[in-house]
Amino acid sequence: MSVRFGVFDSLDLGDRVDPGQVLAERLDFAVAAEAGGIDHYHLAEHHGTPLSVCPSPNLFLAALSQRTSRMRVGALVNVLPAHDPFRLAEDIAVLDQLTGGRLDVGVGSGVSPYELGYFGVAAGDAKAVYAEALAALTGAWRSGRMSHQGELLRSCAATLSVLPVQRPYPPLWYASSNIATAGWAGRHGVNFVGRWNGGALGAAVREYWTEWRAHAGGSDDSARSDGSARLNGHVADPRVGMAAAVVLAPTDTEAEELYLSAQAVFGRQLTQLWHEHDDHRVDRMADGAAALRAGAVCVGTPATVRDQLTEQLRATGVNFFQMQIFFGDMTVTHAHRTLRTFLTDVAPTLRAELTPSRAG
Repeated sequence: MSVRFGVFDSLDLGDRVDPGQVLAERLDFAVAAEAGGIDHYHLAEHHGTPLSVCPSPNLFLAALSQRTSRMRVGALVNVLPAHDPFRLAEDIAVLDQLTGGRLDVGVGSGVSPYELGYFGVAAGDAKAVYAEALAALTGAWRSGRMSHQGELLRSCAATLSVLPVQRPYPPLWYASSNIATAGWAGRHGVNFVGRWNGGALGAAVREYWTEWRAHAGGSDDSARSDGSARLNGHVADPRVGMAAAVVLAPTDTEAEELYLSAQAVFGRQLTQLWHEHDDHRVDRMADGAAALRAGAVCVGTPATVRDQLTEQLRATGVNFFQMQIFFGDMTVTHAHRTLRTFLTDVAPTLRAELTPSRAG
């Protein structure tokens, strides 16, 4: 199974003043990504923060569906506690129709207690709400009817007005570096994306494939040993990947300067809502210099990044690499340069030299 490549974007405001400019630039960027050979384009979901100028990523994806024809697209993730399951079930089905069956569906419970609070969801209830919503969604897509007896969510009995092209539903994705969640994803065959985390991702990938093999076989409707259905049983070859920011330039110094400037702006946006509540738990995620020292980002010349990624992808055994290229105060010119240079000077070597396997 060859390595595939994706782009991740939060559609953050950066240093721009016009959200429409951000959306237009990102649509053009995504079209260029498809033309260059990128396999997946994924978006974040955020609310009440400059971290996203498109709080409903599926709106952007609907527009993108009409400007692309091959690349798979999706939200990574849809924050399930922020949605009414019946409405989301129909929206996802329509989006899969618009893409002609190219939709990926990321699912998650959300990471910001403050964003969840806007929807009346207590942080301590988010995981349980997410689990109930996921069961309601997958059941509705399989059967064409939502017959949900709510515990934390409202009850609903209604027929979906439209079904996804991909049956029983589009491939599910999950993003985390937690080994426990990697095991859950592997058990259900759900596509999984994590971060380098000083090499700890390798253990998560191994745990994924251990669970994947232990629960392989049968369809998504087949009962597993724990009595549940394998959620992504209809996906024969799941993607297990690593995500990182990528900045390429003619010299390592120029690339590092571009990254640190962009990350400073992005980090300010990332922490803004938390800081408004005097909460500094996510500050480490905004520290660009620390990320550089830890090898958590891929920044430098094509040769520097190629060598780093060859080592990290081999060490982790992933079969998917997802790049965050356009963020913070990154200019259109620099973002397109990184994309173009990666595809011409880095990706061919990685495809040729790395052939990950299910052995993890």
